[in-house]
Amino acid sequence: MKRWAPYPFVRIVLSFIAGILVYLHTGKAFRYSPELFAFFVALYLVLYLIARKAKTVEANTLAGIAGLLCFAAGGMWVTHLHTDSHRPQHLSNLSSQPAYYSGVVDDYVVQKPGYQSTVLQVEQVQINGHWQAAEGKVQLSVPHDSQREYELGYGDRLLIKGTPLPVAPPANPNQFDYRAFLANKQIHYRHFLQAHQYQKIESDPSNPVLYFSIYLRRQLDALLKESINERREYGISSALILGVKDELDNSIRDAYAQTGTMHVLAVSGLHVGLIYGILAFLLAGFKKTTRQRVIYAAVILGVLWLYAFITGLSPSVLRAAFMFSLITLAMVSRRQHNIYNTLAIAAFALLWYNPYFLLEVGFQLSFLALLGIVYLQPRFYRLLEFDNRVLDKGWALFTAALAAQLATFPLGLYYFHQFPVYFWLANLLVVPAATLVLYSGVAALFFSWVPLLSTMLFQVHFSITWAMNEFNLRVNQLPQAVINGIDISASQTWLLYTLLLLFVLFFAYKQLRYFALATVIVAVLVTQEIMEIATQQNQRSLVVYSMRNATAFSFLQGQQATVVSNQPLAPQIYTFNIQPYLWHKGVSQADTYTLANAPTTGISHVVLPDSNSLLVWQGKRLLLVSKPLKVQPLPDFEVDYLLLTQNVRIKPEELQPFRFKQLILDASNAPWYLQRLKPQLAEAGIPFYDVTEKGALVVEL
Repeated sequence: MKRWAPYPFVRIVLSFIAGILVYLHTGKAFRYSPELFAFFVALYLVLYLIARKAKTVEANTLAGIAGLLCFAAGGMWVTHLHTDSHRPQHLSNLSSQPAYYSGVVDDYVVQKPGYQSTVLQVEQVQINGHWQAAEGKVQLSVPHDSQREYELGYGDRLLIKGTPLPVAPPANPNQFDYRAFLANKQIHYRHFLQAHQYQKIESDPSNPVLYFSIYLRRQLDALLKESINERREYGISSALILGVKDELDNSIRDAYAQTGTMHVLAVSGLHVGLIYGILAFLLAGFKKTTRQRVIYAAVILGVLWLYAFITGLSPSVLRAAFMFSLITLAMVSRRQHNIYNTLAIAAFALLWYNPYFLLEVGFQLSFLALLGIVYLQPRFYRLLEFDNRVLDKGWALFTAALAAQLATFPLGLYYFHQFPVYFWLANLLVVPAATLVLYSGVAALFFSWVPLLSTMLFQVHFSITWAMNEFNLRVNQLPQAVINGIDISASQTWLLYTLLLLFVLFFAYKQLRYFALATVIVAVLVTQEIMEIATQQNQRSLVVYSMRNATAFSFLQGQQATVVSNQPLAPQIYTFNIQPYLWHKGVSQADTYTLANAPTTGISHVVLPDSNSLLVWQGKRLLLVSKPLKVQPLPDFEVDYLLLTQNVRIKPEELQPFRFKQLILDASNAPWYLQRLKPQLAEAGIPFYDVTEKGALVVEL
């Protein structure tokens, strides 16, 4: 207990987080959080009075435990209050589908190729000709084909014709769950609008501060775009300074991700810390009197929170701004502060504001990286000493990157399935370069009204950004720059963090029991890996994927796979739709072919006289029908899977001569085609599997 004594807020925030997790993992069905919270508060008060009277260690311990249970119950209650779908007027609880609905744009407008995306807070719906109050968030996508830079803006009140649809689950196995991602933001519906489907009624921003933040952010972004001619450098500059990633080039984004430096592009604690550092340096001598200290705090807090507003108030920026604000206030009041308590207070405040921040990858990585830097970096740094100042600073940067990477290593494997081998080299130069990019960019924006000075500053800013990009691309081209295809489960992630914690405890307290427990964890992980590999050696599966306007399927045996498609698949489409499943099955790299050059080994491919294709693999026959049927099968000929593709003109009676085990409609067929064909198949008594409706067909053999 004594070891916990200096960290009261750490105990509180861990209890609060436990309550949030319990609520989320009970399926959000527990509706008695207020009563549970009231019970534990009453219990704590009783035990506190008993402890005051008894004055024993046991009584104080019980009262302390009851107090922590109060915060756990409070975490459950706060999470329940922030779960919109429980409210009676939520879109998911309406009696019928609305014909019209209205609401206010309640988020930033994100630029995408050909369209723009934002979030609408619904206020009213029209059902059966009558308007009624409603609530809920809808992700809107509107076409962007006009000369205006933004079709919509924060605070625009819209009238929309049609019904928003629930967000669809992942269409393919192990694919990124976008539905869960949006649900954590309380967005459960989407609507892809045409230009004639919506009308702007008025502009009525509900939050003037956020409205001004977005306006200022747009103005500064426009200034960057005007001053930086190269699209690649402008995209990096806008992402690094303002947090706007609309114009970020995919190739350069991948390069930063694969070198372990993606954190410099996500405005986070690093950026806030750099702003705080330069302000603290410039105002170092302005803390002698009480009045000076008040001015010192006011300037730092004002600039930090202005930067937070400009960059969109993301969880990582909020955490960092709040934490540095606490440090500043403690410094001004001449009080000592404990960094772990400060970090815990920041986490508690953010999770009280929105407990669903806990599920955001950026929030998790941000706190873990900072914990690693706070605890591990000083210990790594003391391992070597350098008299040379440049070498000493380089060693400090290297140890900081190592500490952050070590603290986020298991979570990085779990979410991104890759490990950047040269993260230490990339961070050694990219972090200082990003610091100069941030300082030069902010200075260029601040002095943009001074003609010659602003031109010079923007040129310096561009040159540093260009050099940083080129360096990252060169590092990414080094041999074995990134190890891809690592797939670990949530339980293995927890085991890796347990292993890391045990090693930290072993080196901190030099007790052999921690090393023994770490050995047990390693044995468990090795056993799991051996069992997984043994299972993968004997696996066989056929998957027909669900990809809009494309036909694609894979044959998997052991840890080898072949992917066949009707057309070459773009790298991003393959990575998003197919690769996660193959990595999960232990396939690091699959062979990819099109029907025009289908493989001849392992898979038998025959082009029929009517230009349709028959593929045979492991005794399974797959008939792809993309052209009208003009051949008749032999009496004893049977196929396992008959796949209708590309809006093929066919009538159900034409399928009667064929004997097949399953009819599949893939996602290369248009919605209008499926809407017409499926009733005909049902009337003819032909069962079918529609991958656009049910997701990819996975057949484990």
